[in-house]
Amino acid sequence: MNRMRTEDRRRSSVISQAVVAVALLALLVPLPGCDDDPVDTQAPTVPTGVFTVTGEGVVSVYWNDLDQSDLAGYAVYRHDGTDPVHGRYHWLGDVAWDENFDEDNLLHWFDDFDVVDGQTYYYAVLAYDTSGNESSLSWETVDDTPRPEGYEVLLHDRYGSQPESSGFDFSRLDNGRTDWDDPRADIFVAFDGGVPFVYSAQVGVVFLQDLGTVSFAAVDAAPTSGYSAIGVAELIEGHTYAVAIVEDPETDVHYAKFFVYEITAGAVEIDWAYQTDEGNPELKVVADERVAGAPRSELIRF
Repeated sequence: MNRMRTEDRRRSSVISQAVVAVALLALLVPLPGCDDDPVDTQAPTVPTGVFTVTGEGVVSVYWNDLDQSDLAGYAVYRHDGTDPVHGRYHWLGDVAWDENFDEDNLLHWFDDFDVVDGQTYYYAVLAYDTSGNESSLSWETVDDTPRPEGYEVLLHDRYGSQPESSGFDFSRLDNGRTDWDDPRADIFVAFDGGVPFVYSAQVGVVFLQDLGTVSFAAVDAAPTSGYSAIGVAELIEGHTYAVAIVEDPETDVHYAKFFVYEITAGAVEIDWAYQTDEGNPELKVVADERVAGAPRSELIRF
């Protein structure tokens, strides 16, 4: 009888120990949905304020900074076709949350050097966090068309000793300097009483406008009105001039700008930019050279 009671006590003790062990194990293994550190599935805010700046062989994309604690960075995308609303955007590169940042304007930027002058590109930006969540692409339809430019071009007095270098044909770009009466010339320089003037080499086709002391870099687009009807303007150091070349108002209009850097005896030194994309007035330049963000490890497709 005593032996049976002793055996029962042993069995009861074993059962109690097993129950305690199961209870401890339950404390160590959390039930589904009871994790103290839940997985982050919240996407960052969609970037806003996306805009571009046109340069020679480069387009700089800008957007507003996002102030989010878990933000890891931004990804920049580009669409090369003609249907930016429905077409596919391809990844270009990344900018970390603390890279390429303009503290004065609270803007990030990315420089796209893989462009061809005269071709139009569309851009969008998304944000991603440290958990890998990504926002949608930015809502703005942002496009840009890079264009060529040149510096330190010396145009001589048409009445001086070097009239063969007094004219300029913007469409020939770096090889644009030519004779004042060359049929391909757009403008030419002539001095009158020691005062330099710029003339339209094709009156009724090439139109001029003095934009004043606004800097060369600040002229982001040529005006579409306000050009001189007489085709002549006095050249003044520090002034920027717009040029509209209207071969055909419907199908062949090109815009250019030039800046008078220095006037010397019998010559004028200019910087210039010419938009090769027909009808596109964009002429903005990038003030300084910057480095684009680092590439991502994987390509994201839409």
